[in-house]
Amino acid sequence: MLFLVAGGLLVGHATVQGIKAFTTMTTLPDVFVTTGHLVALVGLLGLYPVLVDRTPRLARAAGAVAVVPLAGWVVLTGTQFLTVAGVMSSMTDALPGAVGMLVPVSTILTYVLFGVATLRVGGDSRTVGLLVVAPAALFVVLLVASVVTEASAILGVIIGGGFALSMLALGARLRSWDHPTEHTAPTTDATAG
Repeated sequence: MLFLVAGGLLVGHATVQGIKAFTTMTTLPDVFVTTGHLVALVGLLGLYPVLVDRTPRLARAAGAVAVVPLAGWVVLTGTQFLTVAGVMSSMTDALPGAVGMLVPVSTILTYVLFGVATLRVGGDSRTVGLLVVAPAALFVVLLVASVVTEASAILGVIIGGGFALSMLALGARLRSWDHPTEHTAPTTDATAG
């Protein structure tokens, strides 16, 4: 359910970016993007109980790493709401530039770890695992595109729409996901070699 909420919020973000890209209307600071990513990370942590029984070390690593982006998105969301309330002039003025890189990079790592753990569950988890990894791929595209070209509202529409679509698809898929419910002996996270 949380991924559906996150997807809806990210639709709001893509809409704000579309307004910026294709109109001359002034928009308020975009609270949808930070709130959507925060809700998505909380949803991602909801996968932990399913994964820890099947891939305990990988699931624990994913859960531990998730603390960093979760804290980052809480700070970004709070700062964005304070900006909307007029308490701060802008998010970029309030936070150091390192936060702007730490949050997406740690978010990428978190999605990759949870995605790989989901893929290792077996059964029909392949689709779910790939949908969990999709936001990581979108963050990589966003970071590369931001370095190569200047960030633009059109890029925000494209990437924001991708985030929204991936979250909505993941939320819909999780509603019918037939993950293993029996407690079985965990598979080892080590690979032979």
